[in-house]
Amino acid sequence: MPSITEDRLAELADNWNAETSAPDMQEWRDDLTPEEAKIIDGWDGVYAVGVHNICRDIIAQCREGERHG
Repeated sequence: MPSITEDRLAELADNWNAETSAPDMQEWRDDLTPEEAKIIDGWDGVYAVGVHNICRDIIAQCREGERHG
């Protein structure tokens, strides 16, 4: 079973952290191994949950402000 080196993991993290919605900034995903893709999918999932939680908290604060405003 292949394993990802620390250097490769750091490279993936750098790419992931620098990624934008521009198509050319996402090209690095095209060459991921299945093992690497699984890791990136996990990072994407955690990010999506975090964004969801932030949005939920903002909405809750807005509603609270409307009730007490």
